[in-house]
Amino acid sequence: MRARLGINNCFAVKRWPCPDDWAAIVKNDLGLDTVELSLDVLAGPDTVAGRDRLAGQTRVALVRHGLRADTVFTGLAAYSLNLLMHPDAEYRAAARRWYREAIDLTAQLGATAVGGHVGTLTVPDWSDPARRARRWADLREHLAELAAYAHQCGLDHLLVENLVTDREPSTMALIENILAERSVAQAPVQLCLDLGHPFVCGGSPADRDPYAWLEHFGPRIAEVQLQQSDGLADHHWPFTPERNATGLVDPARVLDTLAAAGVTDVLLILEVIPAFEADDQQVISDLRASVKVWADALAERGLR
Repeated sequence: MRARLGINNCFAVKRWPCPDDWAAIVKNDLGLDTVELSLDVLAGPDTVAGRDRLAGQTRVALVRHGLRADTVFTGLAAYSLNLLMHPDAEYRAAARRWYREAIDLTAQLGATAVGGHVGTLTVPDWSDPARRARRWADLREHLAELAAYAHQCGLDHLLVENLVTDREPSTMALIENILAERSVAQAPVQLCLDLGHPFVCGGSPADRDPYAWLEHFGPRIAEVQLQQSDGLADHHWPFTPERNATGLVDPARVLDTLAAAGVTDVLLILEVIPAFEADDQQVISDLRASVKVWADALAERGLR
């Protein structure tokens, strides 16, 4: 099995928004060569010229620090929105335009995949079986349209993340419902498995077991996002000794389960989201500790 270890640069939000700053941390402080680009950090002036300038700065920073960025991720700002499952048709159309712009930006950056959070049902829509079915059908239609556009733009695939409530893609069955194979006209819709989300998804015992997800989806997992969790909330904790003492995510077991499931190539992305009030140097220290835990587990298996 081939495994690449990287980090989502969401840790840089409000702290190190300039591309050269977060890129230097990823390369020099963490010793990584792979970074996932969060749209929270890529958000720039709301003009075409401003977005182009930030994209150019990002490309320069990646080259300067010898970093590889294959994926662009939706981030926390988008996670607060209903996006492609909003009850209002005009809003859903705006969400599709937003996703198309994200696809454009991903292609501009030279990355090959984009996605993450795709939508959440409102409580009224979820409570009505007919409306709930319509929204899920809409979501599949919108993703197919976006997958076709991604293919036109040269992207390899779209990412859909497993989330945590029953009003969004949070169980194996719901994810199965929206995954799609590659076709002549479309990029595939593939799973980004966040290891902390199954613990709190509210589904069946298997749905709440991240190792069951690894076994079930196996080679269909395009990316695994790494966070430590005690199973009580979506903490996005680092892999520090303190958090590992109560955490349920075991790097060795994750890697062994992936290998046993027939995975031959996987992208492992640390998604640690520090509190805004956390000490800045402690944030760096926690990220270093997280990288070491996973790098050691990979090295023990000859994977890094």
